[in-house]
Amino acid sequence: MNSLLALAAKAGTMLTSLVFGVLTARLILGTVGVEYYSLYALLVAFPALLSFTDLGAGAVVVNGVATSDDPRTDPRVLVQLTSVGRILVGFAAVTQCVNTVLLVTGGWNRLLGAAGEIDGAEIAAFLCLSVFACGVPVGIWVRILLGLRKNHLVILLQGLISPLNFVLVWGILQVRDHRFAAELALSSFVASFTVSVIGLTLTARMTRPLVHRALHQIPRPKQAPGTRVMDVGWPMLAQLLAAPIALASQRYVLAQFGSTHEVAEYSVAAQVFFALNGLVMAAGVTLWPTFARQRAQGTIQRGPGWLSAIFAVGVLLATGVVWLVRDELFAFTTNGEVEVSVSTVLSFGAMVTCSAILYPLGMFMMDKPGIRFQVIPALTMAAVSFGLSIPLTLVAGVQGPPLGNVLAVTVCQIIPFSIYVHRHRERLYARSA
Repeated sequence: MNSLLALAAKAGTMLTSLVFGVLTARLILGTVGVEYYSLYALLVAFPALLSFTDLGAGAVVVNGVATSDDPRTDPRVLVQLTSVGRILVGFAAVTQCVNTVLLVTGGWNRLLGAAGEIDGAEIAAFLCLSVFACGVPVGIWVRILLGLRKNHLVILLQGLISPLNFVLVWGILQVRDHRFAAELALSSFVASFTVSVIGLTLTARMTRPLVHRALHQIPRPKQAPGTRVMDVGWPMLAQLLAAPIALASQRYVLAQFGSTHEVAEYSVAAQVFFALNGLVMAAGVTLWPTFARQRAQGTIQRGPGWLSAIFAVGVLLATGVVWLVRDELFAFTTNGEVEVSVSTVLSFGAMVTCSAILYPLGMFMMDKPGIRFQVIPALTMAAVSFGLSIPLTLVAGVQGPPLGNVLAVTVCQIIPFSIYVHRHRERLYARSA
């Protein structure tokens, strides 16, 4: 039921996000051109590149809340949330320090490639990451609601980001001479931070007094000692690192080894297919607390294979629809400025299909031994995907990074995960007598 609610919520918000994402891209391309859109696309990808803000320890909060009879007053959940909160604050501080070093040393210009040559690009990057760092500790609300099996609320709230971003981008572009065009991406970070504040406020009210007590304890480590969370955190961190290395880094590979037009083509296609991948993630992530609770109760009756098949078929059908309307869709999105080829559409479709197959398998293995097993496959996948993306970009251009990811995910994750689930059926299925 929770998966269906999340899927319905994501379907609605995906449509909203896609519409406003298309309007935002069209507005930027039609007003300030491809170069500024490429800079915008590179900067808004940074949150995905830094998705490991809790160093994987957030998994402890998800499992703790999901298995607690009353997480609002559970002392175990409180100490777990306090410990993870301290990690988030530390990560935010380190991120801002690195951000400052990149600004002072000119590292932002080098990292952004050709887009870094735009006037104001490095200041824009600094401001974006500064807002991101402020939002890192606030983001704990997502893990709490996921543990409560209310991922549909997370999705609905996050669905506000795209409309708010569009409004802010429009406002920036109304400034005379477009002198703040380099800072367009800042709107996305401000929108995300605003939604996170709303989300944390609602979560605090729903779980009162859990969040308020944790906020009171976080700055007092001597009076309120934490608990061990990195025994699960370190293995989970490997998986959180793998995704941005394999996916979010693709734009930066193109920025270094391709042209700004290739970055723009990739970003336009990614806007559609990453929205579809978000739908897969929304439905897939809800399986985590569901499987965890069912396993604790001994009520799992079937494995993840049938869900992987359903997810994959859904993505293939969606890819077919995009293929049929590709010319009209992308011509409208880019105001005729950027052409997206058939091969780009198919390579993105194959990449998201692999993600659809993988998600149910991975979520089924989210007990402690399963999380630890996923470390080597995840890191290997990330290394292989990144390694393949460079030569494939030189050979195939925009299609290179997605195709490299398809090969890496299939060989390094889907096949090993399937074998693991089969070999550990007795533990993972945990059927009741």
